Amino acid sequence: HWLVWIAPVPWLTLIRDETLPGRRPYRSLWLAGIIFWLLAVHWIRLPHPLNYLAWVALATYLGVYLPTFVFLSRVGVHRFKLPLVLVAPVVWTGLDWLRGHLLTGFLMASLAHTQYRVPMMIQLADVAGEYGVTFLIMFVAANILEVTIALRQNHSLKSLIVRAPVYFIRITLPLVLAVYYSTFISAQDMIRTSDAGQTGPRIALIQGNTPADWKSDAERQQSIMQEYLQLSLDAVRESKERDNREVDLVVWPETAFRQTLITAEEGFTPPPERVHESMLTVAQKDLAELVRQVGCAVLVGLDRVVIVPSDAEGMSYHSYNGAALVDSTGNITATYDKMHRVPFGEYIPFAEWLPVLYKLTPLTGGIMSGAGASVMELQDETLLSPNICYETVVPHLIRRQWNQFAGGSVRPDALINLTNDAWFWGSSELDMHLACGVFRAVETRTPLLIAANGGLSAHVDQMGIIRQVTPRQETATLLVDLEKGGSMGSIYMAYGDWFAGLCVVCCVILAIAATQRVTRPSSGA
Repeated sequence: HWLVWIAPVPWLTLIRDETLPGRRPYRSLWLAGIIFWLLAVHWIRLPHPLNYLAWVALATYLGVYLPTFVFLSRVGVHRFKLPLVLVAPVVWTGLDWLRGHLLTGFLMASLAHTQYRVPMMIQLADVAGEYGVTFLIMFVAANILEVTIALRQNHSLKSLIVRAPVYFIRITLPLVLAVYYSTFISAQDMIRTSDAGQTGPRIALIQGNTPADWKSDAERQQSIMQEYLQLSLDAVRESKERDNREVDLVVWPETAFRQTLITAEEGFTPPPERVHESMLTVAQKDLAELVRQVGCAVLVGLDRVVIVPSDAEGMSYHSYNGAALVDSTGNITATYDKMHRVPFGEYIPFAEWLPVLYKLTPLTGGIMSGAGASVMELQDETLLSPNICYETVVPHLIRRQWNQFAGGSVRPDALINLTNDAWFWGSSELDMHLACGVFRAVETRTPLLIAANGGLSAHVDQMGIIRQVTPRQETATLLVDLEKGGSMGSIYMAYGDWFAGLCVVCCVILAIAATQRVTRPSSGA
């Protein structure tokens, strides 16, 4: 977290130099970017041998951003004579926005994420998203370079003494302002919390440690269910022993409930000769039995299939990666279907036109995207906004979901992420995923609860402070006493990526300028 403030300096030095070294400097920069990303996202290769191809392809794509950053920044510095301390953070931030949107978006391992355990440095995210923190880091690094160069050029002791305060202010002022803003926001949060004075529900986050693989058999599915049931019962018992308080909600991670929930589209009755009635009731009965055993409402991740009418064959099956809330009486009161699918993990790009692609992978078929966000209400009127797996990696997705609730007038008391990170075997992916979640909590000013198979399950408050976190690759439970009162709201929620959007516009202008030929004056001019 401290090294990042000086780490960009070598790249910034290349931007500032009159000429780049080497015969093909941008190819060398691309290679450097590829090597970095191969190391940073090595965990992509872990779920399946075919993922090695996706690993190399992703690193090759992400590696393009480093030479692009240097190139566009050099256009601003050398052609337009703009200050490096302005150009570099603008270009880097604009490119980060593109990285978060292109090819479904990938924003893991951003500069901002290095600060996810330094709450004082991340509060600006409620104004400009994590992009604001990224801008601040690059701005400080550029100032450090400029000050270092100035110190090397000013050999006079008197000059150094006179200018020392200016140098000090250039580097520390943005950090001081960030800390001051953080302190102000923290004070506002304390006032809000004391005024709310509402005791929220106790929520048990259940973390199994079932190895993830592509194999599926009935015995294994049953063992997974038994593991999670036992952990749930342990959590309920622990709550009673701690302070004689009941658990209000038990949360299982993504697809931890192994019975597929099959339903028919409202108003459609499937032909009984093709769909036996038991297919539409077996999961509901198992969910009701789960509620009976744990003695409270449950929110579980599961596979969901909706049978819909079809002109071709009379009906078709729509598969989703979903979540279901079951109240204390055993009734399903709300469902949510994952909106942001993971390429090659949940669907194969272009497979709609070339179904044969699914035969080349362990996927038997792709899931569909959910129709929209869902707000789930517990019996004490607590509002929960679920999301699944990778969705917390994408800032604009969570913002869009959050704002869908009654046009933004309904503010959930908590975000809940259900994920199965056991695919990545305790690697750095778990930390990167948690870092993304911390920023989503700050951006929305809403607590985030994470239930993760294999870890890391966590309770993150609206200030981005990790209140509780489990060990990786171990079974564990977290009892969270949720503070009610709704979200504080934020500028980012109201206006979105306004700041990063301005940076993107600047990047586009620099890119257009780079394509224009520079008219040189004739020798007689």
